[in-house]
Order: sequence, then structure tokens, then C-alpha cells
Amino acid sequence: QETLAPSLLLLYGEVEHTGYYDKMSHRAKISSLLKYLWESSEHRPAFRSITQNKTSFIKFANGIMNETNTLIATVMQKLPEIREAQEKMANPQEWGQLSEDEQNVISSRLEDNEREVKHALPLCNKTLQMFGYLNTDEDIRSLFLLEELCPRLVTMLLHVLTKLVGSKGLDLKVNNPEQYHFRPKEMLRDLCAIFALFASTKEFSMECAKSGCDPTLLRTAVKTCRRLNLLTGESMTAFESLPTFVEDASRIVAEDEKLLSDAPDEFLDELLSTYMNDPVILPSGHIVDRSTITQHLLNDPIDPFNRAEMTIDDVKPATELKAKMVTWLEEKRVANKK
Repeated sequence: QETLAPSLLLLYGEVEHTGYYDKMSHRAKISSLLKYLWESSEHRPAFRSITQNKTSFIKFANGIMNETNTLIATVMQKLPEIREAQEKMANPQEWGQLSEDEQNVISSRLEDNEREVKHALPLCNKTLQMFGYLNTDEDIRSLFLLEELCPRLVTMLLHVLTKLVGSKGLDLKVNNPEQYHFRPKEMLRDLCAIFALFASTKEFSMECAKSGCDPTLLRTAVKTCRRLNLLTGESMTAFESLPTFVEDASRIVAEDEKLLSDAPDEFLDELLSTYMNDPVILPSGHIVDRSTITQHLLNDPIDPFNRAEMTIDDVKPATELKAKMVTWLEEKRVANKK
């Protein structure tokens, strides 16, 4: 009871490099098992133990976000192609003007796309649901707000939301969507429930603002949820508050960007050339933000500057530089208020 759920969560992250279809198959089975265990009062407390090891949790979270991004990219690319092929085949005049070879190419491509979507969507649905139920736990939710994870989480959620309620949402409207396991209302419900869980946290709304999130998109999603009765009670109230939180955060982000526009080069991440919040020194002597090297090491366990093997335990905090940065930023803020 104490080890099964955490072991499965870790395994979900570890199968990242087992091959595209094998990985999807493994994770679909693991997702089903995790859902069953989560619903068991005997096993649920064990899920929290993964939060005690930050490195392991980040590996799991990276795995679940990589999976979701890959699945969503596949589904959102293939569904419009399926719709286009269906419309051509449903129009006798347009279809009849095509040569037999052209018809065969379209039919073959349609079959390939349908097969891939039918393969991807069940796991995509399960993964979004797993995001939802795991993050009802406050300890787990707090780790998704880490600087190493929150930007990727926000990017992923906003990408899916844009596809579902954005201006091109109709491109996803295919004939008989159930045959592909495509349930847009359920997907939107699960997605907005995740937004609602994070809505009141400053880190989340700040990251939405940094990503360039348009509050209008969020308001459209809120109206859709209300009209279709997808969320109720506290969840709906929390989601309704998010657009205003993001607007407030956007003003703060704009002010900070103005302050940081002339930051000295030594305060910038040597890989991304962005202002560092938590500078660390790599074994090679180069300085980057902790979130940058954490994300890099999840995909490639080497120092990006000399290709030598390393782990996150090999980095050292750049304490002197951090103190210098804090002093500089405080002086800038004081000067800006005058």
C-alpha cells in the first residue's frame, strides 16, 4: 500500500525513452492503474510520498507533461486533416473531379490519421484526468508550481485551451467524433477544472501573464463552461476569477520587464540570455538558472557547455551573484517609484 502508487508514478516518468508506441502503451496501462489506486482510500495517502523527493517528482511531472504535449500535438494536427478529408469525400462534385490516384492518397492518409488519433486520444483523455485528480492534493499541486515545472504546465494548458475554444475550434469538428474517443466537452471540462485548481495561486497567474495569455481567451472558456454547465460550485467560482488575476499579473510582469531591460549581462542565463531567479554554477563553471539546467538534465544528463556527465546535485548556488542581483533589483524598484 505504501510503495505501489509512488512506484507507478516514478515508472510513468522512467518509460520516457522506451520508444514512441511502447511508451504510450505503458503509460496508458499505468494511468488506468493509478486511477484505480487513487479511488482507493487505502492507497491514496501513498501518492503524497512522491512529493518528498523533489528530483523524482520533477522527473514524473516532466514525463506526464511530455506525454500530454506529444498527444495533444498529434490530435490537434490530425483532427483538422480528418475533417478536411471527410468534407472532400462528402462532396460528390469535388470528389469526382479528383483522379483515382488522388482519391487513393486522400483515403490512405485519412486511414493513417484515424488510426493515429484513435491510438492517441484515449491516453490523452486519461492523462488530462490524471492531472486533475492528482492536483486536488495540495502537496502535489504545490510542486507543479515550482519554477522548474510551472512554465511548462501553463504552456501546455493554454495550448489545449486555445485549440478547444480559440478561433479555430471548429477545425476539430469531425464526423462521429466518438469513434476517435474525441469528447471535446469532457476534455474542456477536465482542462478548466485544472485551471480552477491553480487559479488562486500567484505563481500560476504570473506564469500565465509571462506566457502572453490573453484574458479574453480565459473569459471565452468561462462563458463556455457556464453555458454548458461543465463546472459547478467552488470550481466554477475559482475559474471565473482567473482572467482578472491574469490581468493583474500582466501589469506586474510588464513593470518587471521594464526594470530588467537593462540588467547587466552577468545576471543573464548563459544558455537562454534571460534574467535569472535562482543562479547556479555548473561543474564547467558556467552560470545558468536552476530551472534551465533542471529542464535540460531531464532530457540529456550532461553539462551543456562541455558535454561531461552531471546531475542536478553537481550544481552549486551562486550565492554572491544572487545577493548582488537582489541589491540591484531593489535599487531599481526604489528608483522607479521616485
